[in-house]
Amino acid sequence: MKKLQQVILAADDNGYADHKLAYFTPEGKIECIKVPTSIQVGGSTLTSVSGDREGVYHVVGADSQVLNTYTCSGAVTQPLNLRNANYPFVEPNRVLVHHTMVKAGLAGKTVKLGVTLPFSDYFSADGSYNKEFHARAVENFNQNNVTTEKDMQKVVVASAHVFPEALSAFYDWGLDETGSVLPCYESLEENDGSILIVDIGGSTTDMVCIRMVDGNMMIDHAHSGTEKHGVLDVKEMINLVYQKKFGAGGHESVLSSRAVTKILETGRHRSGGRELDLVAELQAIVGQVAQRIVSYVEAKAGKIGDYEAIHFVGGGAVVFKDALQKVVNFATIGDEFANARGVLKYMVAQLETN
Repeated sequence: MKKLQQVILAADDNGYADHKLAYFTPEGKIECIKVPTSIQVGGSTLTSVSGDREGVYHVVGADSQVLNTYTCSGAVTQPLNLRNANYPFVEPNRVLVHHTMVKAGLAGKTVKLGVTLPFSDYFSADGSYNKEFHARAVENFNQNNVTTEKDMQKVVVASAHVFPEALSAFYDWGLDETGSVLPCYESLEENDGSILIVDIGGSTTDMVCIRMVDGNMMIDHAHSGTEKHGVLDVKEMINLVYQKKFGAGGHESVLSSRAVTKILETGRHRSGGRELDLVAELQAIVGQVAQRIVSYVEAKAGKIGDYEAIHFVGGGAVVFKDALQKVVNFATIGDEFANARGVLKYMVAQLETN
């Protein structure tokens, strides 16, 4: 594997629910971390025991003058709603990417950064690259004007590059850490087979159909696309159910991102000195959202039995695992870091061939 001199490869799957970062350690191993996509304008009243405000970042101008301040934390009470088409281009997304890299210990480092775009944003309706969209996203992440408040440190982005979600997860499925192809990829190639990758993220479900034609990888756009359903639908419904059943109104009773995630994992929440049981409500919510996603996959994918492999990834692949495997009993289930790892592996493969 070729190494960039003093430049670290890092890939951020910048989702609406969480940012998932994959990067290489000095020993050449892939590490992954996840932080919530939770950010508010301004500073925070939360501090460490030493009095430092945590997760506070400044966006600075050319003269180092502070232009904007943000707090990145799963505990913010007034999070910005970033679920819109401009997400790849907005300043809060850029701040969150830097926050994630800082949490990974990359402050003061220089990185070559890969970031993901939803499949339907990366490609135009006719299957061609959406060049304008790519350029705007790259410009956003190339600005190098985000610093920590505490010590004014930054992660320097040597260059930013964009990659399509779901297709990136295919690279994770088919490549190892050195960027070399795995036996499953070789089998697909030799058989002129097809694989369906379904990435169930925070706000969207990305699906890409990959077909091998004479050993060459092709994207079947007729059976690929993006649907606006994901894990955030479940999380938002959890918060609404909690407010209706136990909340007292106001920002104080709005659950934090971390609290909602805990309910999603356990069905329970501790508040007011007691443990609150939300298991039945959670099961009903998960079932509703899973049915929407399954209906989309069945309608868009074509004949399920024609695929050599179907691979579900993303946070939703874990949340909706049972419902997905009932529909496709031969499906494999990946994790929520598949896109980020796939981008990283592809970047390594590109270094080897350039």
